[in-house]
Amino acid sequence: MNKQIPGPIVIFGAGGFIGFNLFLDLMGTRSDVFAISHDPKKNWRLKKINIGSNRKIKCDLTKKKEIRDLIIKYKPKTIFNLAAYGAYSTQNDPELIYKTNFVSSVNILEILKNNQFSIYIQAGSQSEYGLNCTRPDEDTPYLPNSHYAVSKLASFYLLKYYASIHKLPVVHVRPYSIYGPYEEPSRLIPTLLRNCKIGTLPDFVDPHISRDFVYVTDMIDALKLIAVKSGKKSYGQAFNIASGKKTTIMELAQLAKKIFKVDKQPVFGAMRNRAWDLSDWVGNPKKIYDIYGWQAKTNLAAGLKKTYNFIS
Repeated sequence: MNKQIPGPIVIFGAGGFIGFNLFLDLMGTRSDVFAISHDPKKNWRLKKINIGSNRKIKCDLTKKKEIRDLIIKYKPKTIFNLAAYGAYSTQNDPELIYKTNFVSSVNILEILKNNQFSIYIQAGSQSEYGLNCTRPDEDTPYLPNSHYAVSKLASFYLLKYYASIHKLPVVHVRPYSIYGPYEEPSRLIPTLLRNCKIGTLPDFVDPHISRDFVYVTDMIDALKLIAVKSGKKSYGQAFNIASGKKTTIMELAQLAKKIFKVDKQPVFGAMRNRAWDLSDWVGNPKKIYDIYGWQAKTNLAAGLKKTYNFIS
């Protein structure tokens, strides 16, 4: 499928977890894919790969001129905008949240509308549903409960505007809890697996808090399918990238304990819940299955084992 994606390809946010995995997937078969990052030379993920500096491009998404120069130079046909700020509890600057997640999308789309391209795919978030978090379909009323959620929801409405008024080929995706190789080390799954490696478990939040986990290669497959198979009916639409399976923190801890033969009993409630944590968080992947035939293939046990082996 990699060779079917219209090129050249640019990946904004290629230094992030999902963007980096997408770049890794494509770079071996495509010489016309470019990793775009705020500072590629300092990014810990991009520093790990041995590839020409002409494939790793510096661009500040808050600066319209830098985006324009990049689009004019590389003339991309497929654009993945996976840049984000605010998804982690430590990323709490409201101004930077809106600049990165909304203003940068305005900048990109304003430039793209005057240039020919095949498809623009931007990453929103499961957080857009906010308090309305139990198996929401894409038309469920939105009740965002954080600046991050509001910024991503705003970028979706922006995309709908460009699709309906300017007739641009643009699609919005809402990833759920993506995990796997190269995830930020401080996140739940990497922290859990590092502890399992030494025969222990980390402290946990409320055991009833839930997630909908999707292994990162399944996420990448969804992005590639959308890039290849999108038509006019998809433009301006949002798609949940979810497994449809609810996993509580208690279930996750017990599964890891069983798989990796950890004797220690999990301690719940020792960590404070994040402000936006909810107890019945699970996605609805029906729409993306109906239109693209995508579904998550990697169950949680298999994904944990793969990630554990990567960490090893």
